[in-house]
Amino acid sequence: MNKKPRKEARPARAPGRPKTGTDQASAYNNILMTASRLFMEYGYEAVSLQQIASLCQVTKASIYYHFSSKPELFTIAITRMMAMGMQQTTLRLEEPGTLYERLVNVAAAKMQQSHVDTETMMREAETYLNADQFAQIRDAEHRIFEVLATHFQREMDNGYLREANPLLLAQAFTSLLMLANREDVRRMHDTIAELAEELVGLFLNGAVKHP
Repeated sequence: MNKKPRKEARPARAPGRPKTGTDQASAYNNILMTASRLFMEYGYEAVSLQQIASLCQVTKASIYYHFSSKPELFTIAITRMMAMGMQQTTLRLEEPGTLYERLVNVAAAKMQQSHVDTETMMREAETYLNADQFAQIRDAEHRIFEVLATHFQREMDNGYLREANPLLLAQAFTSLLMLANREDVRRMHDTIAELAEELVGLFLNGAVKHP
């Protein structure tokens, strides 16, 4: 009686190691996107690696295959999200229209999802981040301010805006949009677009009635 040839045993994958190829890249991106959303919504301390793993339907070991630690994942996720935000802000500010119209588009896009204040998140995470990680996030944030500041300076040069520190204006504008995190503020308007229009109007014109 002929025996069937015995199948060779496959070498076991290291614990937590994802499949190779597109599955590996997909898992990496999924972890980053999920982590970005959770960190921005709840802050650093409230989010655990196990929570991220569960939502991504991977093991916690899979996260450690791609990222050495929670601080590293946080740094990469937040800097990547900020880089995307900078690109989107740049595109909207380069569109045709008045500064008011372009800022409304920027504001509406930013306020679609409520998220924790960046300063609050960074104060919370600073204890866990090393100096290089902290600097990477601050640099990514600063690049967004620089994009806004460039356009504010352009409008100053054109005579539309009065002379002021363009970086300070960029930070003031970004801080004003954080009002959309308040549910009572969001309920004041039927749509985010309407809220964006009023906030940008306050930013550009103030609350003083002009003669």
